[in-house]
Amino acid sequence: MTRADHILLGQVLTLDDAGTRAEAVAIAGGRVVATGSRQAMLELRGPATQVRDFPGATLIPGFNDAHAHMDSIGTRQLRPSLEGARGIEDVLARIGALAARTPKGEWIVTLPVGDPPYYFEAPATLREGRLPNRHELDRVAPDHPVYIPAPGGYWGQPPGYAAMNSLGLRLNGITRDSAPASPNTVIEKDAHGEPLGIFAELGFVNVLEPDLLPAVPRFTYAQRRAGIARAMDLYHRAGITSIYEGHGSAPEVIAAYREMWERGDLTMRTAMTASPRWRDAGEAAAAMRDWSPLLRGRGMGDAMFRVSGVFIAHGGDPCVRAIQHRELDYMGWSGYVQQVNSTEEFESLCELAGQYDLRVHTVVSDKLDRIVPVMERLARRYPIGERRWVLEHISRSSPGDLAALRRLGVATTLIPAQYLWKHGRPFLRVDPQALDYLSPARQLSELGVPVAAGTDSVPYDPLFCMWAMTTRRERTTGQVMGRGGMVSNDVALRLVTRAGAWLTFEEGEKGQLVPGHHADIAVLSGDPLAVEGDALRELSCAAAMVGGRWVHGER
Repeated sequence: MTRADHILLGQVLTLDDAGTRAEAVAIAGGRVVATGSRQAMLELRGPATQVRDFPGATLIPGFNDAHAHMDSIGTRQLRPSLEGARGIEDVLARIGALAARTPKGEWIVTLPVGDPPYYFEAPATLREGRLPNRHELDRVAPDHPVYIPAPGGYWGQPPGYAAMNSLGLRLNGITRDSAPASPNTVIEKDAHGEPLGIFAELGFVNVLEPDLLPAVPRFTYAQRRAGIARAMDLYHRAGITSIYEGHGSAPEVIAAYREMWERGDLTMRTAMTASPRWRDAGEAAAAMRDWSPLLRGRGMGDAMFRVSGVFIAHGGDPCVRAIQHRELDYMGWSGYVQQVNSTEEFESLCELAGQYDLRVHTVVSDKLDRIVPVMERLARRYPIGERRWVLEHISRSSPGDLAALRRLGVATTLIPAQYLWKHGRPFLRVDPQALDYLSPARQLSELGVPVAAGTDSVPYDPLFCMWAMTTRRERTTGQVMGRGGMVSNDVALRLVTRAGAWLTFEEGEKGQLVPGHHADIAVLSGDPLAVEGDALRELSCAAAMVGGRWVHGER
């Protein structure tokens, strides 16, 4: 008889097909041995077995964040915060304190002004309703270049505002004649036409730094790695044991994860997709040809770290592409290279990927009606369903397009908190019946389309993601974004746990607390299937385990 390494006592949701509940789970060799009654599991105890009792708690398969942006959250931990500043003098006091302990001439770069994590309405959080200008920043830091960045539009809500002092402007060559390449960037000026040191970014994509601010320090490889280490702990505290970064990651970010994996420091099961830096179809063909042996099929790696397939973007602003091509190494907070492709370019690149047996991952947003015909044409030549191509970040949809996804057999991901809560306001103009098909978790689940949900770090809390799916409440009005799209707690829980395994061919390895599956477990303060509405957001994660190893709470 197998003796358990760990026996965990508490209400257990196995999330198997039958929805089995148990009173305990036994673990050996990093995998689930059995679930059942307390008495039956305790019979598997041996001399070295560790027994943990979690009265009142609920044990579930660890959350699998299907669109995590974990490295992005990590880099945000590396810069000094201005949280709590309620006026320009508060901001200046923080900058002055940083200047006092920073060698002269070195950059001072902070987090944005406003309230984290979103920095909504950031200028309005200051009494003056604006950021400090260059002259005010000069007063407290004349010998340091200073930069207060804007939160990206996807991070917060456009417009975003940035500020810089005179030395910073000079090092970046910003004068009265400077002209942004993007119409979505505004350089604010005084009555004499001189730059005030305040910039506005009106779009979702952050292009201020690659366009106008080459002297602002970029994140180094060491910082990327340090950020990942910090973010892993934060995500584990939310009960997340696996992440999927299908939006694509730049080579440096993949390298940082790989180094942590090779050193044994990676405690998060991490699945990644390559975000290429090609400029045209010729470079794309060469890159796919050379990458295909490593990235085709399930890719390379193991159960802790895997890289598979290629991210190919659809749509975007040609102006953003022109800026990006001037500085292909620029990633900013995002950790990936911004791509822009017309529908025709997108199809040509997908055709190349099909030829080289590479899985394609793409962000759909509200363009599903344009992407489905492309997928249908490609499916006539390549088994894109068997290869598990992934259509991510679906917002608007229609019954016909969802039926096509079912026929194609492709995998899908949703970001409920993004479109239903955070950025739901623009969709309030949509016909009420069409709202049911916004972030269509219910419809995809009922059709049998492989679908998983991710947080997109908005926030990085799977319980919030569940709440968004079950309540569908818009952030600013509280309006329900389509009652016909609501899902049960059970469906929502499966979408943020078990369903993500399909994206990485691991549905037989993780996502359920059944014999043979990885012992990836989140211990929640209550039963996520027994609470309703806002009570989901009140639950917390008391402990988390990856492969039989505690990564939060019980170390």
